[in-house]
Amino acid sequence: LIVCDKHPTYESTKWAKSQNIEIVQIQHHYAHMLSCMAEYNLKEKVLAFCFDGTGYGDDGNIWGGEVFIGDNKSYKRVNHFKYFKLLGGEKSVKEPKRSALSLLFDILHLEEILALDSPTVKSFSENEIKLMHTVWKKGLNAPLTSSLGRIFDAIASLSGIAQLQSYEGETGLQIEMAYDGRIKEFYDFGIIDNQIDLKSCIKKIIEDKEATLISSKFINGLVELIVKISQKHDNLPVILAGGVFQNKTLLELVVKRLENLNKRYYYSQKIPLNDAGTSIGQIYSQV
Repeated sequence: LIVCDKHPTYESTKWAKSQNIEIVQIQHHYAHMLSCMAEYNLKEKVLAFCFDGTGYGDDGNIWGGEVFIGDNKSYKRVNHFKYFKLLGGEKSVKEPKRSALSLLFDILHLEEILALDSPTVKSFSENEIKLMHTVWKKGLNAPLTSSLGRIFDAIASLSGIAQLQSYEGETGLQIEMAYDGRIKEFYDFGIIDNQIDLKSCIKKIIEDKEATLISSKFINGLVELIVKISQKHDNLPVILAGGVFQNKTLLELVVKRLENLNKRYYYSQKIPLNDAGTSIGQIYSQV
């Protein structure tokens, strides 16, 4: 038996399909959840926050901001960050300003965006923004994503921290460095039809401008979001999985809050939190 990812263009998936052996394909974020469960030998129902950069979703979209309820045999997606378009697809990973612009297109008219005093807007020419708007409107090479990794990219761009990055996850590190623990305010993420909505958060970020304030309120907001969802499922232990939880500040703040609420929680300490740990999760689905 070969167990592999669901992504059709992964070399590992292609190789698995080329072998004359039965294969089982496991969704990427479910594998993240399972890798943590494997470390603690958990087989009960859990509430899993699977936050990372990119993973092929069950609906063919790019996932990365998922909340699951499940065990080591099945899962249900109960929440996810609302989809937005990745302008230029893979190019968005290297250019955080593309993710930021896409989120602006979701909430403002083109004329309003062009008039904004924003680091994101200033990083493009007017013609580039108009071209990107056409790409966004027509959905040309603009796949949908729920990725929290790409949302971190967008926050870095909107706050002026970075418009480009040299590796995936760099913006997460930069936002963590800008965090100030003395700031207790947070951005409120609404949940509409089980989708985590960014609209009010992005509008407030445009007003706030200052990088440390934005970074701190954003991380604080994620903590509040995780606590709010975990309280809705009070009987379930919490799993924190995926590369976003390599953000030490975010992880420590969440853990502290969950401890104060006497919530059982787990995160990988021996198995990598990021994609290096997913193979363990894939195997655990068959145990």
